[in-house]
Amino acid sequence: MNKVLKSSLQLTAVTVVSVIGSVSVYAAEAEQQGGMPQLDTSSFSSQIFWLAVTFAALFILMWKVAVPRVGDVIESREQKIRADLERAEQLRVEIAEAEASVEKALSEARSEAQDILRKAQEKIVADHAKKMEKLDADLAVKMTDAEASIEEARKEAMASIREVAQEVAAASIEKLSGKAASKADVTKAVDAAAKGV
Repeated sequence: MNKVLKSSLQLTAVTVVSVIGSVSVYAAEAEQQGGMPQLDTSSFSSQIFWLAVTFAALFILMWKVAVPRVGDVIESREQKIRADLERAEQLRVEIAEAEASVEKALSEARSEAQDILRKAQEKIVADHAKKMEKLDADLAVKMTDAEASIEEARKEAMASIREVAQEVAAASIEKLSGKAASKADVTKAVDAAAKGV
């Protein structure tokens, strides 16, 4: 504000000096020509008085009213510009912080997603291994049961074949020799033949 006041005072002083200089030049010319009444040297004292009064009034008006208002406007604009710059800096910092937090959240989300995926894969592999173990165990039990039932069926078939073989052998001996063979001899002969197979 002081700069504005100083510059306006300097401008006013320069104006007054130039006006006074111009007035004296015009006064000298008017005297020679007998021209304009306001340049008549007899009325210079009243003109200088009114010039001083007008200058003082304008100076006081500028000093007390116009210059402070202009200074206030300039100061308020400077304050608004400073406030806007501070707010812009604050917003820039907030945006940078928000970007950092978003990037951190994205990084954590990616990491969490990778952990979830890894755990899901491990669980699937573990479940698959358990199912394979259970399937292998079930197949082993079924295989054992099947072998046992095949063995039992074979024994039953062999027993029934043995009985049929004993009956056929006894009937054949009887038909061929005309005599009935003893059951013990037929059983012994069928057992001996079965061991060879």
